[in-house]
Amino acid sequence: MKKTLLKVATSAAALTILLASPIQLTVLAQDEDIIATVGEQEITKEDFYQEMKAFYGNATLRTMLLETVLEQNVDNAEAILTGAQEEVNTQIEQAGGAEVFEQLLAYQQLGSVEDFTHQIYVSNMLQEVVAREVDTSDEAIQSYYDNEYAPTMEAQHILVETEDEAIAAIERINAGEEFDVVAQELSLDSSAANGGLLSPFTTGQMVPEFEEAVKSQAAGDVTQTPVQSQYGFHIIKTLNNGEKAPLDEIKEEVTNLYKESKFADSNFSYTIIGKLLEQANVQINDEDLKLAIQDLIDLANQPVEAEDTEETTEETPEEEVTEEEEAESTEDAE
Repeated sequence: MKKTLLKVATSAAALTILLASPIQLTVLAQDEDIIATVGEQEITKEDFYQEMKAFYGNATLRTMLLETVLEQNVDNAEAILTGAQEEVNTQIEQAGGAEVFEQLLAYQQLGSVEDFTHQIYVSNMLQEVVAREVDTSDEAIQSYYDNEYAPTMEAQHILVETEDEAIAAIERINAGEEFDVVAQELSLDSSAANGGLLSPFTTGQMVPEFEEAVKSQAAGDVTQTPVQSQYGFHIIKTLNNGEKAPLDEIKEEVTNLYKESKFADSNFSYTIIGKLLEQANVQINDEDLKLAIQDLIDLANQPVEAEDTEETTEETPEEEVTEEEEAESTEDAE
């Protein structure tokens, strides 16, 4: 849960006035109902509670309910907590010690070590609960492989400004110079230092001209015609063209990617959590906090969109449009 800091901008003069003010803030330990006073004005526990509830009530209760229902539905919450603590200790060692790790957490606004450990604990519980609901049947894996699985592509490239420069670079590579060496010397891209090597990428992550060139070559081939894009002219060496291997050869990899896609699908996860909350028969007695988890309950009860679409398609056949009607429609649009 993100913590919000209220930032108040004050001028130096205003700050001086506040510091010089005779108003005193006194915390009273003797009266359990009064937690502080400002001059003669008292702040009671009830005042404090109502203020906190108004600003953070729904979010706080939502978090507490989600964590409770997760703890009730995992096999061993204590073991998951221990695992989270061990995971954080490993990260502390890898970071170079607790002090460095705390600085990293502060830089990324992830709170204290305890906060971070708790986040991992909750995340791992959620993953266990979601994993049970993932359909890993042969049919589901086959469908993912056919419709969503996209192998990563890998390539090196040299980026130059003009076509003539690109042709000259291709001639040097064909004459026997190493692609890496030419890339380091000529490429305008930040990947030049690594011999033009790019991080693995999937469909849609590169400009179309570049992606098409990578796909059209076998591993090890270099483009013999410069590839022009909005960035300039590329000479591309394909390392992996992203061609799908048969499913039976890569089934484990595809299955793992399929599971990861489900874990990353917040709609899928929230629907599962909503069902668990509904099954747990959560009762919220405070009228002001009634809506803390209502959106998750509603999501769990939503009909499946795909099924609705299929039904609509079957019940609404495509109507034939005559040439006259089409012409009239075009005139109206114009």
